[in-house]
Amino acid sequence: MKRQRKPRRIQTTIALAFTAVVFGTALVIALFSYTFTQDAVQETSQDYTGQLISQVQTSIDSYITHMENITEVVQLNEQVQNYIGGTRTLSPAEEANYRARITSFLNAISRTRNDISLILIAGTNGRVIIHDAEIVLNPAVVIPDQNWYTAALANPGSAAVSSSHVQNIVEGEYRWVITLSRTIDDPVTGETYGVMLVDLNFSVINTLVNRISLGKKGYLFIVDEEGRLVYHPRQELIYSNLETEHIDRVLTGSPGSFIVTDEKGERLYTIRASRRTGWRTVGVNYAAEMVRNRVTIQRYYVFGTLIAVVVAIVVSFLISHRISRPILRLRTSMQAVEQGNFDISVDITSDNEIGALAKDFNIMIAQIRELVRRNAQEQELKRKSELMALQNQITPHFLYNTLDSIIWMAEGKQYSNVVTTVSALAKLLRLSISRGDELIAIRDEIEHIRNYLTIQKLRYQDKLDFSITVDDSVLSLQTPKVILQPLVENAIYHGIKNKDAAGHVTISGTIEDHRVVVSIVDDGAGMSPERLEQVREELAGNNLRSTVDNPAVSQGLHHPHRRIRVGVRNVHDRIQLYFGKEYGLVFQSTPTSGTVVEVHLPIVHSPGEENAPS
Repeated sequence: MKRQRKPRRIQTTIALAFTAVVFGTALVIALFSYTFTQDAVQETSQDYTGQLISQVQTSIDSYITHMENITEVVQLNEQVQNYIGGTRTLSPAEEANYRARITSFLNAISRTRNDISLILIAGTNGRVIIHDAEIVLNPAVVIPDQNWYTAALANPGSAAVSSSHVQNIVEGEYRWVITLSRTIDDPVTGETYGVMLVDLNFSVINTLVNRISLGKKGYLFIVDEEGRLVYHPRQELIYSNLETEHIDRVLTGSPGSFIVTDEKGERLYTIRASRRTGWRTVGVNYAAEMVRNRVTIQRYYVFGTLIAVVVAIVVSFLISHRISRPILRLRTSMQAVEQGNFDISVDITSDNEIGALAKDFNIMIAQIRELVRRNAQEQELKRKSELMALQNQITPHFLYNTLDSIIWMAEGKQYSNVVTTVSALAKLLRLSISRGDELIAIRDEIEHIRNYLTIQKLRYQDKLDFSITVDDSVLSLQTPKVILQPLVENAIYHGIKNKDAAGHVTISGTIEDHRVVVSIVDDGAGMSPERLEQVREELAGNNLRSTVDNPAVSQGLHHPHRRIRVGVRNVHDRIQLYFGKEYGLVFQSTPTSGTVVEVHLPIVHSPGEENAPS
């Protein structure tokens, strides 16, 4: 009889295969890593330096662009155009009036930017204005002969940016600045009326560049298209010829990199050119520091390889230990679980590895069943918690405004109105802070909003009026509590408050198309078509979690660039949480004519009440 060959265990096969593959891969990496490390380090350093340089250039270009926008605003200013471009002789009063207005305008710009040291406008008609009337110009300086003046005239309509230099145009001051100049042109004819100068403190460039670190010895410097230094950490030493820099190679070479070897050692120069300014930003890395990085990388290779081999051996034995021949039966049971059947168990009684695995599988299925049950309960609790969070976001909102009204009337010694307001507030809070049922009768909600409007009527007096007309068939139906107050508050504060004439808020309720429709109508400022469309899109795509987790969404509805008030959006969310996506808020508005907000609710009768026909 032929002797049956003992099968090789899967555990041994997998362990040997993993060990051989990982060990072979690790050996190849170890053999070749040293050869390619130096090139990899140099390339990585070059790429990293290039990214840092690009960040600096992007920051500088954005800054220059922002300054250009400021000059564009100045050159389009009507006062500047009339004064600099005017040819008629002005009276002393007119001259003083123009200069005062333009100086105030330039001074306002200067105060908003502490990086601007000087703003000057020199007209071809001989008129000169500075942002600060107390600044005295250097009488020895002829403005039309200045480089910034001629550079702007050579390229009308565009900004000219100088390299860093000492500005001597102001008497008694010698500041390191970067000058941005441009022509003042007629926006229609294009005729040049003069030149505007903006001096930027050199510290701005210094701050942007000093954020970047290229090792302990590496550095960045910037040159313009003519080879003049815009920034260098040892700029004064270079100007004093105590140090030199390879500026010629930086200018003649294309953006990229080159290596220099001199008395300072081997250095890698990485160059990037700005399309906006023409400046070239150069990063200098020392090879000695890159070598230290190379050694570090080699160590990482060795230790990483050793760790990978050890982990591979351990993992291979762990995985192979869990595998055996009855795997097919286990797989069949797992496929049933994949179909969503959790009411199964694996009947494997062997006492080997797969038997233990089957036992664990059965425990896992039982735990999954329990988790599914618990998850359903947690989701229900979570929904209720989110509803409470939405309501609690609304409650303080109207309370603060009401207390403010009481304080205002008390200070005005309107004691009878204070009594009326406090009484209305007590009735109002009785509903809003109640911890009872979340659904209340519309009658109670209408009484709640009547108290709120009574308080606001006392506060605004003749500036606000209101009327409430609700069908009797609607009053006994159910609604989530405190849903009308945020809508009415929004109508008052953003529709009527800033209106010159008296405003009116109308609240009506009826049953339309088998649903309850409560309308809040104001004759306030209204919304533009663009803003109305934005509001509708925000409501259509609203997200409960973004509202709960982001209470900063609390701006006015009527402002064209602001998002929906948190109270208004929470009303919409609460209605949809209770009744579904087909219900909620609907907005209609016309600029200067007012806004209509419709609250759409299902017909929900009070407990114990028979369903009436709708």
